[in-house]
This record gives sequence, C-alpha cells and structure tokens, in this order.
Amino acid sequence: MLLFLSFEMKNSNLTTMRRIAVSLICPLIGALLMTSCLRDGEITEPSSAVALLSFEIKDLKTKHTVQKDDGTDSTYTTIVSGKTVAFTIDQTNHLVYNADSIAFGTDVAKVLVNVTADGGICYLKPDGEPASVEDSIDFTSPVTFRVTSYDTRFARDYKVSLNVHQVDPQKTEWREIVGANFPKGLFVEQKAFIADDRMVVLGVDNEGNLHTAWAPMSDLSAWTSAQCSGIDGKSDAMSAMLVEDVFYLTTDAGLYRSEDAVSWSVVDASASLSCLLAVENDMAWAMTADGFASSLDMMTWTSIGQWPKEDVSTSVASFTYPLRTNEDIKRTLFVAIPEAVDTCAQVWSKLSTEKDWVEVEPVGDNAYGCPNLEHLVVIRYADNLYAFGGQCVGERKKFEDAFGKKYVPFSTCFESLDHGVTWKPTSKGFSLNKEFKGRTDSFSAATDGEFVWVMWGDGDVWSGRWNGL
Repeated sequence: MLLFLSFEMKNSNLTTMRRIAVSLICPLIGALLMTSCLRDGEITEPSSAVALLSFEIKDLKTKHTVQKDDGTDSTYTTIVSGKTVAFTIDQTNHLVYNADSIAFGTDVAKVLVNVTADGGICYLKPDGEPASVEDSIDFTSPVTFRVTSYDTRFARDYKVSLNVHQVDPQKTEWREIVGANFPKGLFVEQKAFIADDRMVVLGVDNEGNLHTAWAPMSDLSAWTSAQCSGIDGKSDAMSAMLVEDVFYLTTDAGLYRSEDAVSWSVVDASASLSCLLAVENDMAWAMTADGFASSLDMMTWTSIGQWPKEDVSTSVASFTYPLRTNEDIKRTLFVAIPEAVDTCAQVWSKLSTEKDWVEVEPVGDNAYGCPNLEHLVVIRYADNLYAFGGQCVGERKKFEDAFGKKYVPFSTCFESLDHGVTWKPTSKGFSLNKEFKGRTDSFSAATDGEFVWVMWGDGDVWSGRWNGL
C-alpha cells in the first residue's frame, strides 16, 4: 500500500502542521504493513490478555505398602481428592505447580484436569503435537500447556508440574558404614552416647572389664578403643549416664565419674547407690537403700521416701522433654530392667511439678507393655519412643498371642505413642533394617534426632533415617 501526501507550503504554520501529520501517520503505516505479513496461526510476542486463569486436577489413587508382622509387604489404595491439591500459577515465569507434594505412590500417569484460560487452550504431547486438555495426561514429567488468542495470533506457554514425593515417608533408609573398624568381639554389653561431637560406646567384655570406644561424628568408620582405668568393682555399663557432659556409672564399690569415658575417678565410695536412673534437667536420680533419691551435685542424695514395688536392676534409658500442652512443665521418663525376671521392662514417669515417680503399668491382661529383651535399647525419635533388642526375657506368652507369631530377635521395633504406656510393633514410620533380623550379638544405639546409629558387637556400624522427618 502506497500513500502520497501533498502539502503546499504557504507559511510556517503550514509547515508545522505537515510535520505533525507525518508523525501521526507513519506509525500507522508500519503497523498495517506488519499485520499484513502475519500468516494465520503464527506465534508472536504474547498478548497481556492471553493467560491461563485456573488449574485443578481430578481425584487420584495412591498405593501404600506396609510391612506386616510376619515380615511380608501388604499394599492398599487410597484416594487423593483433587480439590485438596492447591496449585500456584506464576504468571511472570509462566509456571504452574503444587507447592505441597502429593503422597508417595500416587499415580500421575493418567490425570484428568479442569482448566480455564483467556483464550483457547491445549497441551503439547512429547512430540510437540497439540492435544485436547480433556484427555488424560501423563504428568510423570512437566507438561507444556499453550493458551492461544482467539484470533490465533498470540500465544503463551506454561510449564505445568505435578509434584509427588519421591521417597516413601513411611520407610526408614538404612546404610552400612563401609570400612568401620568398630572393635569386633569386645563388648558383651554396651551403651552408646553422643557427646562433644563424638559417638562414645561404653561396655564390658566377657570378663567384666570396662572398655570405651569412640569415633568422631564426622567419620563413624574411624574408631579408637581403650580399657578404662581407675575403676574398682563390677561395673554396670548399661546404667551409665551423661550429666552435663560428664559420664557417671555405678559399681559395687561406689559411684564413679569421667570426662572422657576412659579415665575414671571415684565420686563417693560409700554411696549406697544400686543404680543410676535418670536425669531430670540438672538433677540426677538414683536407686538407693532408701528408695528413690535425687542429687544436684552427684554427692549428696536426698530420698523422697518412695520405693518401687519391684527392685530396679538397671536403667537402660531416660528422657526429659516438655509437655506439648505446656512447655514450662517437663516430663522425665526412664525404662529399667526389673531385678526379678519378667517379660516386661519397667517404665517410670514423673512431671517436673510432681514429687513422686509413677510406674507405667499395662492395665489388666494387656500384652502391650515394654518388652524385656536381651540388650534392650530404647530411644526417643520423632517425638515417640522406640524399643528393640534380642531374645525375649521370660515367657512372652501374651506377646506371642497378641501378635500371632513367635518373636524373632531384632525383627520388630516397638513404638510407644503415649509416653511408655503401650508398646506396639511399628507397621509404618521408623523401623529396623531387615538385615538385623535374627542377630544375637550385643549392640548399642544412639540418635541425634535425625539419624539413628547402631553399633554391633561383630564390628558392623549402620545409620538409619526415617523419611517421614
């Protein structure tokens, strides 16, 4: 198209009008020329009016796999409501995604969607061909959705991602520490602590001698061990405690302390302590000839005038943590082995506002007490208590009736969600490595809240982490 303009220049005012006319007409000419060159359906810079306005999915199916008591896996299916999956539409970067990932095991290979857009909309197959958004769509990888203006001249592409958890949150991932030189065959009983960025294991050999093994937390394959010095009498390594970064343990010759768990010195040779029980904030508790007694300096012990129904032989673990309903009140709990052979361990609890200890006993004919197992270990992990160990001590008839099978050492992890009242085998959440099943050697375990480490008497060292964290 050609336009000719003719002006007769009479005076300066006419010249000015000519310049204004040319300045207004030239951009119009350029726009007309550009438009006339566009072919139908050609994509150019997107128009601000072209946009994806809403995105949602229809219901999905999720498969869950859990381990049954007999060690086999069982699978069941649940439905994920599409209405509960919220999507973010990032108009600046042209992204659509769900910030909260959908549960592990959800099938996203055939997904139906509801979308609205300012313009026509389709999605692009992997080969780039457009397809209807009413089809089922494979979201195992991001999918491109294209919004096109109704005159097909403008378009905008959006990358749509349907995020799904890539690890099973109900599983515990275990790995062996390759090349670990943990002292093989040294300990017949052992107990682990994390102190000063070290893993410290205290234990006795088959002659009753006390030994210590330690390794930096940064390298749990590099272990050093030494026989302890400065201790007289038979040591109870299982009831050793860590109080303000100092180790304490009892022997039949008195109470001893150590800052490195190797060189020990006597605190009180005349102390009538049968065993240490728990640490409540900065206060230690022990079993004495006068029953439960507390101390702030590990030297002077004050009895509260309370005796247990059954004598306590060894305290294997203790924990202090705030109540969920009131952080100013602390609960202290310890798990102990009774002096008389029993199928259940003892669980004792008290609040910081209380004077006396209360024994947590299963009610009536309840088989769900804390099991008394050889080399029993109890940890607090993910805000719950977990107990595991070797062979059952005593006749565990109720136990086997309750679970319908004979117990195999280290095959089951017992979980307590109610502060030690009931203990049941875990069907999901934190669980033991299947490689541990049937083992009989001594072991110890410790946790920093994220990982759980297990040190075996045969020299193996393992670390585990529950994906649910």
